[in-house]
Amino acid sequence: MRYKLILFCLFIWMLASVSGKELLFPEPKPGIKPHIKYVGQVPPYNYEKKSSFFEIIFGEESELVDPDFIGKPYGVVYARGFLFFTDTAHGVIFSYNFKTKNLKILELPIRLRLPMCLAYSKKLNVLFVSDATLKKVFGFDSKGRLVFAVGKRGEFKKPVGIAVDDKLERVYVVDTFDHRVKVYDFDGNFIRGFGHRGDKDGEFNYPTNIAVNRKNGNIYITDTQLFRVQVFNKNFEHVLTIGGNGNIPGRFARPKGIGVDSDGNVYVVDAAFNNFQIFSPEGEVLYYIGEAGTQPAKFLLPAGLYVDEKDRIYVVDSFNKRIQIFQYLK
Repeated sequence: MRYKLILFCLFIWMLASVSGKELLFPEPKPGIKPHIKYVGQVPPYNYEKKSSFFEIIFGEESELVDPDFIGKPYGVVYARGFLFFTDTAHGVIFSYNFKTKNLKILELPIRLRLPMCLAYSKKLNVLFVSDATLKKVFGFDSKGRLVFAVGKRGEFKKPVGIAVDDKLERVYVVDTFDHRVKVYDFDGNFIRGFGHRGDKDGEFNYPTNIAVNRKNGNIYITDTQLFRVQVFNKNFEHVLTIGGNGNIPGRFARPKGIGVDSDGNVYVVDAAFNNFQIFSPEGEVLYYIGEAGTQPAKFLLPAGLYVDEKDRIYVVDSFNKRIQIFQYLK
């Protein structure tokens, strides 16, 4: 009994130590200023299951869910005080209300099979989701209605990454098995595609995730099986390649989620290294955050990543069934 009490007290002390310590990256030292701060995670450590009901901007009211139900999250996006993330194990989209600390499953008119990535249009107030099994991309408005759908028979082989450019009114879809990016307008009309299978600039080998620079419209694509990130301008011209195969900082083994902050720094998740790396706008590696583990700022099979307008970085920690949140310190 005394042994169990000691273990319990040690566990409480560890939790208190983790929650009380501010995590900054790089670690502050003389002459070195931190650029990234760990903020927290979703669901939070102190999450308590509630039995009430609440209404959010997407769908009708439904019963709250226990975070233990979360299976295998992949894609993530932030919109108007809510964090949305896909669960590929259960074929659903979760929403988390930062104000009420409530977690729920979105009720949608379409039964998703393998929801992968998410994107949000502030201009349309529409949430987009790709479904790799249905081979379609859907968009839902604030009332949960289906207002966007692309994916005629044979149009996609495996849609995964999606991103939105509100200024240019474009929806980008990464078709992983077609080694190509397909571009649509906000009405769902096909504009053009770019890329094909290969290892040269502008070619892909199983690309997965995508992000858009809000300032200049540049497009960042994770070229996963070539262990690199390719950058294109808004005219679809190749302008930069980041990374390559290797196990040192600046290289990749299994790159996935990607995002860009307001200063043009690029964040890339590596599922094999259990971290995410930060690159300058010119593609120079700055530092990396993470290693294998369950503590804050550690990961097990991280997947998607999203950077919001306030430079908060959301990283899907897939095997730990959570989304970790960081803040870029300008």
